[in-house]
Amino acid sequence: MMSFIRMSSIICALSIIMSNGILLAYHSEQVSEVHTWHTITSFNGSWYGSLHVLTDNEQVITEQDDFNMLYSLTLSQQLEPDPKQSNSRICVFLISAERAACPYIVPVSFHGKTTCLWESVEGRGENFSIQ
Repeated sequence: MMSFIRMSSIICALSIIMSNGILLAYHSEQVSEVHTWHTITSFNGSWYGSLHVLTDNEQVITEQDDFNMLYSLTLSQQLEPDPKQSNSRICVFLISAERAACPYIVPVSFHGKTTCLWESVEGRGENFSIQ
């Protein structure tokens, strides 16, 4: 599944639904220029996700701006539906950059044996994987 972040004007929240690595549905705005791509891969089950900008007042970034911005990628998987408790497996990636092509990403997993991995792909963006 390919999703995108446009660094020159931030995209709104992106909704993601995946099942065994196959994109089922998404919603995003159309863009003509994409600065970096993020690939998200699920190795098991259905995952639901969202991408949100966490930095205030960063709607348009000019050439004079630095990379002082932060956004989150949250992916969750409901293992067994249970209205009495939360048993979702969750991966949260906090994503920022020190400078161009120098990402700083903190993956955090919750509930169960969830593996949250990422790798940088030079000249393209980042790949994220969950299982």
